[in-house]
Amino acid sequence: MTNTAASVSESWARIDGWLAANAPASLARLRPGADPAALAAAEAALGMPLPADLAASLACHDGSEPDSRLLPHLVDLLSADGVVEQWELWNGVMTEFDEGEEPWGVLAGETHWHRRWIPVTIFQGDLEVIDMRPGPGQGRLGSSPHDGPGDFGDGAWPSLAAYLAAVADVLTTGRMPDPPPFDAPHVNAAGELAWG
Repeated sequence: MTNTAASVSESWARIDGWLAANAPASLARLRPGADPAALAAAEAALGMPLPADLAASLACHDGSEPDSRLLPHLVDLLSADGVVEQWELWNGVMTEFDEGEEPWGVLAGETHWHRRWIPVTIFQGDLEVIDMRPGPGQGRLGSSPHDGPGDFGDGAWPSLAAYLAAVADVLTTGRMPDPPPFDAPHVNAAGELAWG
């Protein structure tokens, strides 16, 4: 069985190494790793353990600076506090809508939000989340747009670890998978990593 923490930390080491060599300004926008107390506080607030690959990622980098654009699709990596903040925000929104005459609907078989979705990244109110609902899809990384139902279809990853490994592979080898899961990376005129 793969050691998730080892694979996540290895992927971050590869990403960090590439950034140090090619886009150090972007590397500086990644925060240092969260300490165990911050991870424990996040778990207490969530009322459940963090997914192992998210805990491992947060131990490497406790989020990124706003508008860092370090990851594909211009998303920002949430800190441990940011994970809790977004989770609490969307649970509150879900509760508010569910108190109306109609429950917050299901579209294409997926709800708008679920308490067992754990936020990982954010872009303009849209989240990438880890699905921790029981079942065969547990641990997959999908999206939860601010104005529609969650999506764990074609754009989903089997895990955060798999996603980070793909990012590391593209950066370090220059080879994009077929079909490409995101736009190709490059270093822009400001010497920062950009996608597309």
